[in-house]
Amino acid sequence: MNNDQENLNLRDYFDQIVQDELAIFESFLQWTDRDQEEFRVLLDNLKQPYNKEVETTKSKGDRLENLVEFIIKKSYFFEVYKKVHTETNEIDEVIVLSSRGKQALKRFNLTRDLIPIDENIFLGECKNYESNLNVTYVGKFYSLMTVTDISFGIIFTQKGLTGESESYRDANGLVKVLRMVEKSKNKGKEFYILSFALEDYEKLLQGTTFFELVKAKKLEMQLASNYCNFLKDNQHDSESKIKEIISEIT
Repeated sequence: MNNDQENLNLRDYFDQIVQDELAIFESFLQWTDRDQEEFRVLLDNLKQPYNKEVETTKSKGDRLENLVEFIIKKSYFFEVYKKVHTETNEIDEVIVLSSRGKQALKRFNLTRDLIPIDENIFLGECKNYESNLNVTYVGKFYSLMTVTDISFGIIFTQKGLTGESESYRDANGLVKVLRMVEKSKNKGKEFYILSFALEDYEKLLQGTTFFELVKAKKLEMQLASNYCNFLKDNQHDSESKIKEIISEIT
């Protein structure tokens, strides 16, 4: 065997190791059929029109919060604390890297960089309104993030933010401006306010993972291009390989 063949075989060998580790990471993120059915019920419930004669505004808000709690829980690596009170504010969700998430990364020798959320703590805000959120709500969430010194946050909605997602106008424009302001103030440290809406929850139901959406939305902000351009095919060709690996390590 010549050197070129040896180098090729060695590269293939190491590439297989990398692919196996990536498959292990992906296995933690995949939803079961039961998960998808449970999420479908939560999503259908969220889509129901608000009827003030039979429902309170709190129960309406709970519909979105329950759905978000499910998403975070099924991300495996994070856990959520709801309705956290500070001296001056109430935070809808404080989301932290979980103990089991840390242990999974360590146990299977997985790099933390696989998780597209750099911070071990981030904030979530739920606004179950029937219209797009304007700059006022973004500004309030930004203030909350700066007070708590947290640089990553997600606003969960039904309709998203006002303005075109690729423009620099209205609420969608404000989140881009705030990102640039914070990077300038903090010597290049990343800062993100992302937003999730019904179309994103539908993608989750179709098989896109929470982390894939986060990664794509971050790229959208960096490159001013629609985040759908950065979503890979939802069909995971490695599903059989994932099951094989899990059977070997459990």
